[in-house]
Amino acid sequence: MAALQVQLHSTGPIALDAQFDCQPGELLALLGPSGSGKTSLLRAVAGLLPRTGLQGTVRLGESTWFDSAQGICLAPQQRRVGLVFQSYALFPHMTAIENIAVCARPTGGKGQKDHETLAYVQGLMERLGLDGLAHRLPAQLSGGQQQRVALARALVRLRTAPGAQAEQGVLLLDEPFSAVDAPTRQTLYRELAELRRHVSTPMVLVTHDLMEARRLADRVVVVDGGTSLQMGTPAKVFGQPRNARVAQLVGIQNLFSGRFYKAGDSWGHLHWVPAGQGAGVVGSDAAAASVTTDSKAPGAAHGAALLLHTPDKGRIDDGAQVRWVVAGEAMELHPWQANAAVPVTDPHANVLECVLEEVLALGETSLCTLRPMGVGTERLTLTQSTVQLRTLGVPVGGRVLLHMAPQGIHIMPVRS
Repeated sequence: MAALQVQLHSTGPIALDAQFDCQPGELLALLGPSGSGKTSLLRAVAGLLPRTGLQGTVRLGESTWFDSAQGICLAPQQRRVGLVFQSYALFPHMTAIENIAVCARPTGGKGQKDHETLAYVQGLMERLGLDGLAHRLPAQLSGGQQQRVALARALVRLRTAPGAQAEQGVLLLDEPFSAVDAPTRQTLYRELAELRRHVSTPMVLVTHDLMEARRLADRVVVVDGGTSLQMGTPAKVFGQPRNARVAQLVGIQNLFSGRFYKAGDSWGHLHWVPAGQGAGVVGSDAAAASVTTDSKAPGAAHGAALLLHTPDKGRIDDGAQVRWVVAGEAMELHPWQANAAVPVTDPHANVLECVLEEVLALGETSLCTLRPMGVGTERLTLTQSTVQLRTLGVPVGGRVLLHMAPQGIHIMPVRS
């Protein structure tokens, strides 16, 4: 099987500046808000985007589909692409099996009596839970069933020839789950995961759903304004965004400003600067700053900044202005008692005294809003087990201790 490699740039009506690859058997998600250029990139891969002003390359293994420098631009029908449209785009006058088999006919006409192809189509329908629905029209199918028909049609398009042992080409999915209800969507997620066990083609999924990308994708490409901002595993992109814009696009709420100072021994001091209070501690003041774990100082304030320990990975200059995020799983709530010792065993632990400002119950979990002491109007949010929160016994407006793991803090330099 061959990998898909895309490098595209356009200054035309639709601005693009993106590069990504998708390996055989991999599901790559193009993630971004509406109007970010995700579908335009998908259409460019399929050969459906006007080539005016389009530059770059689209390759599948050794096959070149588009190369602006060499004047190569294969027509859509020359590219082995299976495309599932957001609206499914089924032919309303054709039955389910006819909609699927139409892609197996070289001319798209009727009368192609290929028993091997028919057997393949029937087997595919059975695999996707469409057996018994072969002779129904699209109007007689549910949304989930229509989606399965569209997916089966795309897979037939990838089949190189009767007798092929596997689908070959690229499967493109343009928000295929957005038009179905939540229970059906969950079923389709499971079916797609099962399908991937049998199909080794590269798959590119367009989505604006953060949870969908995290659940389904092997890797994610964050797209904004037609530009690919970051590519990596969901854990990498969601946990270590490249910059503040990526953090915003992947839905990170705990995004703050500060300054970073090296402290030696692979550790640094992060000065959490409240919004609107300048760039933070500078100069010789930084040398005296440190995070305190004294029993009466669960978090240390210095000037206009709260001080936090964080690992120094060698990527950030000393004294650099930064944006930073903290992962929800890196934070834990503990009871607060006046004049009581803070239960800290790690000398680099960050323990902050906070006010529990709001609790939004969401069934088994609750969304908590915290106001750390010493950073003005800044707020932290985290999801907590409703049972654990009840056990904690802190009312809204009460004080808690927030343990913030240093390894869960991710720092990003501010580019001028």
